[in-house]
Amino acid sequence: MIEKVDGRVKLGTSILCVAILSTFRTFEYLAAYLGFYILLLSLTGFPVIKWMRRISLPALFVAFMSAAAVFVNFWAGRPTAAMDGAVLFLRALSAIVLISSAVYSMSLGEFLFSLKALGFPEPLVNLVGFTIRYANVLVEELSRMNMARRARGCAEGRSFWNMAAMAVLGHTVAALFLRSYERSEKVYRAMLSRGYGGNMKSLYPAGRPKKSDFAFGALAAGVPLFLKAVEMGAFAWITR
Repeated sequence: MIEKVDGRVKLGTSILCVAILSTFRTFEYLAAYLGFYILLLSLTGFPVIKWMRRISLPALFVAFMSAAAVFVNFWAGRPTAAMDGAVLFLRALSAIVLISSAVYSMSLGEFLFSLKALGFPEPLVNLVGFTIRYANVLVEELSRMNMARRARGCAEGRSFWNMAAMAVLGHTVAALFLRSYERSEKVYRAMLSRGYGGNMKSLYPAGRPKKSDFAFGALAAGVPLFLKAVEMGAFAWITR
């Protein structure tokens, strides 16, 4: 199962594959690798359906931005606007699929440890860790604010463009920002009193990657390398 693959191998392989796929210019090769990777995840027991539901929102955003790029290029008179937009969409979708599948199959401790092991800056790793840890706190705070507003008889706006709804939205964002700032000050003082010195201590057991981990990484990264070589014409002599 992909959950048992070493986090450093999974994350490093995903970043390498994203870098390779960003150079692809052929729709067919991008679609082929995307289908291969999803099939590989399915064979390893990865919960593909549940994971796809989680990435549906960023996928829709990427589709919207790609459609906007197609419209702009078509308006500029480029005959390949539709195909360029499709390639752009598959590049972005492949990046979402690769990174999200790697992160989804890791615990928070394993993810932060993998980032450090791959050489990411310590402040960036700490920022990611704090963001993931306290995102649910902000969601709960927002839920309590909405409940208190409804308990006081505040009616919801008829639409997003309603002036009353915009006013409530502005007040909610401002109040949430102030509460988040106050909460962060309390958390930081509590961490300092417990010996925090700027570095996150990781309790994740650091073991050496296994041969099976490297085999999975070689398979996941070898296929895009092969497809890129084919796209560049490295095997054109076979058809001569």
